[in-house]
Amino acid sequence: MTAAAGEIRAEKAGHVAWIILDRPQKLNAMTIDTWAQMGDLLRALDADLSVRCLVIAGEGRSFLAGHDVREIKEHSEHIASGQIGANQLREWQKKLQATTRLIRLARFPVIAAVQGYAVGAGCELVFACDLVVAEKNAQFGFPEVNIGATITNGGTYFMPRKIGIAKARELAYTGEFMDAAEAHRIGLVNRLVDDGQARAEATRLAERIASRAPLAVQMHKVMLDRGLESSLEAMLHFETECMIHSNLSKDSIEGTSAFLEKREPKFSGE
Repeated sequence: MTAAAGEIRAEKAGHVAWIILDRPQKLNAMTIDTWAQMGDLLRALDADLSVRCLVIAGEGRSFLAGHDVREIKEHSEHIASGQIGANQLREWQKKLQATTRLIRLARFPVIAAVQGYAVGAGCELVFACDLVVAEKNAQFGFPEVNIGATITNGGTYFMPRKIGIAKARELAYTGEFMDAAEAHRIGLVNRLVDDGQARAEATRLAERIASRAPLAVQMHKVMLDRGLESSLEAMLHFETECMIHSNLSKDSIEGTSAFLEKREPKFSGE
């Protein structure tokens, strides 16, 4: 499965899928078209029931260095001349924000494997993912204020929830970058690895997740997301319903049997 060879592609090994950003000469900076292509890939992978975990990674020395500067310049010129207005900007924004919605609504967890720059749109993508593996050379940040722009793609939603409101304000107001060690210290990065090791570590993490009961993993993704917005009483009720659903599944029966028989379970996702 591929899309726009040389820009973005999807790969799969067993139950683990990959979306690879492949514009290394542009530090994997995205365009409106590549955002739309990523959305198409996410939809296709979510429809593939054999996929149990997804890793997003970038080729070269950067994860994703924001939006393509050439396209930003072109858009700015068209805005100044009146050729582009609010409606066009709104339509373009839908293509970008579709990726955030698709990642959060995906059946499976999504891991970001980060090296180099994950800034602007790249940082927004990282915040949307479930888990983050980062190399020590990684840099995170939102430089939008440096060019008179604002954060989008859910960045202002996820930031305070993942790293706290004080740090979120600092990043948003200053446009300064945060190194991988700090990102790991405050909880944005799950696993900090040596340079050149992000993909290998992301593979290990994804394969471990993919080996677990798919239905239970899927439910935990939904439960944890819902828990951010719900009351304790609402979540206690929802946890009960999820427990009943999971306990009545074929995977639960298989998992219990495998444990008692001291063998590896063979989960089907049912």
